[in-house]
Amino acid sequence: MIKAIVYKSNTGHTLRYAKMLKEKLNIPCYSIKEAKTCLSSKEEIVYLGWVCANKICGLSKATKKYNVKCCGAVGAYPESEEYIKGLKNFNKVTMPFFYLHGGIDFSKLKGIQKSIVKMVGKMLEKENKPENEEIYKIFNDGADFVEEKNLDNMLKYILDKN
Repeated sequence: MIKAIVYKSNTGHTLRYAKMLKEKLNIPCYSIKEAKTCLSSKEEIVYLGWVCANKICGLSKATKKYNVKCCGAVGAYPESEEYIKGLKNFNKVTMPFFYLHGGIDFSKLKGIQKSIVKMVGKMLEKENKPENEEIYKIFNDGADFVEEKNLDNMLKYILDKN
């Protein structure tokens, strides 16, 4: 039985999804750092991590310590089969996987992270491809796509398995 939600958040989008899951499932949520003192090794958890350069931050640490029943990746890119397949392959995800559209909050990005995000936005703008217009705007202006309905498939999975 799933004991907790463990997450790693950078600018708060992943934390917000973790708190929404906590309310829906009535189980605690802990940052990956807090979980060390609150959960035993091999405890069954749901893991949520933010995406940085295709890496689901904290996932490898979580899978080494806990029994991760499913994983949610929170990222700025719009959801697509190709993008999700790439995330799963890059992170060697074998458990049930859910992509949650997060966003970019420039007010919470610092230093090199902020510079990299801006640089990616500029590169997308230079490419001038119609299919990149939406993501260019996100990387240029910031955005927030966190919504409870984005958790529907993940919640259904968890409730069916628990």
